[in-house]
Amino acid sequence: MASGIIQNATQSQPATQVAAKKSITTMLNSLLDSEGYRKRFNELLGARTPQFVSSIVSLVNADQNLQKAFYEAPITVVQSALKAATFNLPIDPNLGYAYIVPFNNRVKDQDGREHKRMEATFIIGYKGMNQLALRTGVYKTINVIDVREGELKSYNRLTEEIELEFVEDDEERDALPIIGWVGYYRLINGTEKTIYMTRKQIEQHERRHRKGQYMGKGWREDFDSMAMKTVFRRLIGKWGLMSIDYQRADAATLAAADAIARGEFDDEDTLPASSGGINIEAAEVDGDEHDPERVQAVESD
Repeated sequence: MASGIIQNATQSQPATQVAAKKSITTMLNSLLDSEGYRKRFNELLGARTPQFVSSIVSLVNADQNLQKAFYEAPITVVQSALKAATFNLPIDPNLGYAYIVPFNNRVKDQDGREHKRMEATFIIGYKGMNQLALRTGVYKTINVIDVREGELKSYNRLTEEIELEFVEDDEERDALPIIGWVGYYRLINGTEKTIYMTRKQIEQHERRHRKGQYMGKGWREDFDSMAMKTVFRRLIGKWGLMSIDYQRADAATLAAADAIARGEFDDEDTLPASSGGINIEAAEVDGDEHDPERVQAVESD
């Protein structure tokens, strides 16, 4: 089915491009069958498997660096797609839920010689994190907003109590410089979590996690939006609760979320299975700069 879709979509393109796309389709289907991946996709997606496989092919065809990753390390592309399927998130980069990103990694061959190889990595977008959070059914409110000059009256880092006095006039407020960003959630059981990051802290975060010497495209073009996504990731990724499946807010889920908010789970702890919790660190490279722009072969140290 995927092959037919690709063929129909590429009839008007040059013969060399059509041949390349057919090759990717053939290789992908062969890989799915030979390694048993198709069975796993069927278990996760059921009748939606052909459509999802088609989306993988389309994604690879649209990105030269992903094509290179597919030829040099095809398993990394399939495994990244499998993670997206596990979380039940679409991989269309325009939607912003999840991304399959090419990285130019340094690897060693059997003789111990180092060389570069293009590989794919799954990165969850902030919309994907929000979706996984909403699936738990435990949140009453989740929000991140900017803080303008003069609006922050006090912030207690220990108790996380924050006092803000917002400028009511939108035009007047928009003219003021942004000094920081605050993230907040409230669970249906009343548990609250607040984090605040200053502009300086966000700038330090960007420098620490940039891939390469210079600021990424997303940060250059819309620093404020990227800062909000960073705060959201830290709020939900570190302190929140997420679930692969849609569920109701039962007692176990609320208890787990309450424990996270109180800091009673260490990074190495595993949430109880009944909570529907997932370890987002296993699924997400710090990928703020990949949201929502297409990545051009990020260099990996």
